[in-house]
Order: sequence, then structure tokens, then C-alpha cells
Amino acid sequence: MPKACQGIIEPGEKCVTGLKKMMGLPVMLNGKTAGSVLRGVLTEDGRSLRGIVVRGGLQGARWIPRQQITLVGQLSVIGTGRPRRLPRDADYRLFRVSDPEGARLGVVTDALMNETTLRVAALEISAGPLDDLIDGRWYATSFQVRPCGDTGHVTVPNAWEEVEHP
Repeated sequence: MPKACQGIIEPGEKCVTGLKKMMGLPVMLNGKTAGSVLRGVLTEDGRSLRGIVVRGGLQGARWIPRQQITLVGQLSVIGTGRPRRLPRDADYRLFRVSDPEGARLGVVTDALMNETTLRVAALEISAGPLDDLIDGRWYATSFQVRPCGDTGHVTVPNAWEEVEHP
């Protein structure tokens, strides 16, 4: 279990590198293949998965809300119901990260979340390619999100005290 997940989820539960690892996974709804995951969309506060965008066959992109998702596994996403039309705000994503004084710390590159509750345990943050090579990416377990149109601006309080490298 990554250090970022310790203390956030119960021991024995798994933590999935959510949004990146989900891309491309097949989606099974009611025992039938509905397509594959294009992307996951978080809630405006960045605390849980809101839904996934799925593409299958010749159909356009479709939406599966969180309520229909039963489990996000290592090999597939399992759920119930039928895919729906994409909501207008399905492009929402977390992006810029700063400290409370406004200094830019980097960008959100991924979200670690619990497989069953779909609750976000930590955000993976990159300070840039060079810093990624030297120090690696870091995880923020406490953060606030301020929605700004199609993106969310993440503020990490006490950023340098809470840095957790994998």
C-alpha cells in the first residue's frame, strides 16, 4: 500500500491509482461489456469519483455515474444499469496546485482512491519533469479544491511539511 494511503483507508483495503490506471479498462454493466474507460471524473471538491466516461464500438462517449459503479478492479470496472448521455460538465478535472500564499507547487497528475468506496485518498502532484526525475512525484493527503470553470484549483496547506514521496 502506498504511504499516501496509510491512515486514509482501512488496513487490508486496496488503493488504486484511480484515474490513470482506470483508463482503458473494460466496463461490465449487468454482465455485458459496455466499452472501455476513457477517463474518470472527480467531484468538484476532489474527494470522490463522480463518474466515468466510457466509449464502446461505434457509439459516442457515454457516462456512467458513481451510483452505477459497483467495483473498480485491477482488470475491469463492474457496474449496473445503462450508460447515459454525457453531462455538460464531464470535462471537469483538477489541475493547478498551490500553497495558501499562492505559490505554484505543480499540477495534479493522478488520484489514488479506494476501489470500493471510490473515495480519494491522495492526489499525485508533479512539480515538473526535472523535479519528477530528481525527487519523484509527491502525494497530498490534505487539500482543498476551488472550482474554476472546467478545472479545479487545488490548495495544499502546509505543503512542504506534508510531502510524501512514494
